[in-house]
Amino acid sequence: MNCSTIKPPPSRALNGTDAAVCGSVLPGDLATVNYASLFSEEVQQNLGSELRTLIHAVMQSGDAVLITSASGVIEFVNPAFERDSGYTASEAVGCQPSLVSSGQHPAEFFARLWKTIRAGEVFRGVFTNRRKSGEIYYDDKTITPLRDASGVITHFVSTGRDVTERVRSDSRLEYLTNYDSLTTLPNRSALMERLSRAVQRCRNERSGVTLLHIDLDRFKNINDTLGHGAGDRLLKLVGERLSANVPDPEAVARLGGDEFAVIFESGVARGESEGFAQELVAAFSQPFEFDGRKLYVNVSVGIAAYPNDCDDVESLIRHAEIAMFHAKLSGRATWVNFSSVMEGDMLDNLSMESSLHGALDNDEFEVVYQPVMDPASRRTVAVEALLRWHSPQHGNVPPSRFIPMLEATGMIVEVGRWVLQTACAQIQAAEQLGRAGVVLAVNLSGRQFRDARLVDDVRKILGTTGLPASQLELEITESILIENSAAAVKTLDALKALGVRLAIDDFGTGYSSLSYLRRFPIDTLKIDRSFVIELESSPDAVVIVKAIVNLAHSLGLEVVGEGVETAGQLAFLAEMGCRKVQGYWFSPPLVLQQLLSVCAQDEQAQTACISGVYA
Repeated sequence: MNCSTIKPPPSRALNGTDAAVCGSVLPGDLATVNYASLFSEEVQQNLGSELRTLIHAVMQSGDAVLITSASGVIEFVNPAFERDSGYTASEAVGCQPSLVSSGQHPAEFFARLWKTIRAGEVFRGVFTNRRKSGEIYYDDKTITPLRDASGVITHFVSTGRDVTERVRSDSRLEYLTNYDSLTTLPNRSALMERLSRAVQRCRNERSGVTLLHIDLDRFKNINDTLGHGAGDRLLKLVGERLSANVPDPEAVARLGGDEFAVIFESGVARGESEGFAQELVAAFSQPFEFDGRKLYVNVSVGIAAYPNDCDDVESLIRHAEIAMFHAKLSGRATWVNFSSVMEGDMLDNLSMESSLHGALDNDEFEVVYQPVMDPASRRTVAVEALLRWHSPQHGNVPPSRFIPMLEATGMIVEVGRWVLQTACAQIQAAEQLGRAGVVLAVNLSGRQFRDARLVDDVRKILGTTGLPASQLELEITESILIENSAAAVKTLDALKALGVRLAIDDFGTGYSSLSYLRRFPIDTLKIDRSFVIELESSPDAVVIVKAIVNLAHSLGLEVVGEGVETAGQLAFLAEMGCRKVQGYWFSPPLVLQQLLSVCAQDEQAQTACISGVYA
């Protein structure tokens, strides 16, 4: 066999006795090997019991043992070496250890090895070796120089252990630590590491780095509709499309969920980064071919740059994310550059959300009422209850700001329960309202409607306040009904069994259709204010509102026109036969005592309907 290798520096050769002791060891069954036969008769006579024990230990050791001359020629291997390497002793002896070299270590590695052991020091390391079969294995090896009585290095002893499984496990752990198992893209941890290195280079070279934070638009709809398995497959396709549309595919990372990031390290100018973002948005305007169907998934992109927008890695990531949120607020499927004003808004929202958590306990909420009029007689025939928040820290916060926060945090369920309790109690306690048989309608958010305790809550509140069920009307939006129509029917039927009335708010803006109006036990339709506002300027709005009024009347439903602000809008609704309207044209929202004063002025009113919305 060919044992030619790159030889180390020359060293003293073995003398005859050394060669005899360290001569070739033939493989065989350890239980039957006659070790004495391996040595010359003269050496055998000098072997004591301790040395024999030592030979047995080396031969039976689980660690591979290899002894070379000072020049690097193999003179001895034990059976463990044969097992690990696949080479027999007769094949190995006379060759050099490079017999098992994989070629994966650089020359500097072996230069350092020889420098260490030539200096008489121990070298330790994990070697990437190749078995006789060609298979790679990892050998955790210690190489120790042996000296004679005069201190001259005569041999090197190598002991090693096959650690292939451990190395593979460590490699797998490192992969899982730095890469996303679904998309195989670098994960957040790897992104942070790369950004840290990039920022450090920028500091040294006075350049810049740009980060794009990318979020899929309405990805939850796909998960909810097609299932999480389909969602995962789509995420893999998203990762592939991102990698195919950036200059450096290695710069793409998955942050988690449906959020991704792209790093540009070459000091990209703001105009260039905007161009990249625009190209990504355009790339996602094309559908994904998915199980025989086309799926459209747009992206919102936030852009932040170092050092223009921040001075550290954490701020860079946070600012890009803030910009992404603003891209979503701007209508989605677009990109936005970070600005300091955005961070101020985010901090203000965070402070407001923190204050909102204690608002209910601190009695900061209030229910106010807006009159609902009969356009023919100009009499007050109903009122609508509205929720207000008076924050000591933030002042009178508009519902458009705090209601979404209640929804996002889940606090809307508890606050909604308080609104229902408060409104029922106030209406029942007011003589000219409760005893007059006024109907109170309270809006239910999507979270409230899906809450398993809803029906029991309504039953208990009616019982504790004394308000008859027939005087309570609960409002829901069309989208709530469509999310899970089967579950919606069960909930509505359970509420209807209590005797309460049901209304659809903002009608016309969702999935309006005769089919669900027939399936669900609805009593009232409320025309969305967006149509009412356009009655004087849009012929289409006139057609839509007239159709809704006719539809409601044909189905025996009551109809309410919301958001009346002008005499012209009022005239349109009255002509169409809409007998209940409300808006600032008549009155702003009023506190309870002001409402009672208004109702007292209308002694001719026979019925009143209070509908409660958070708006």
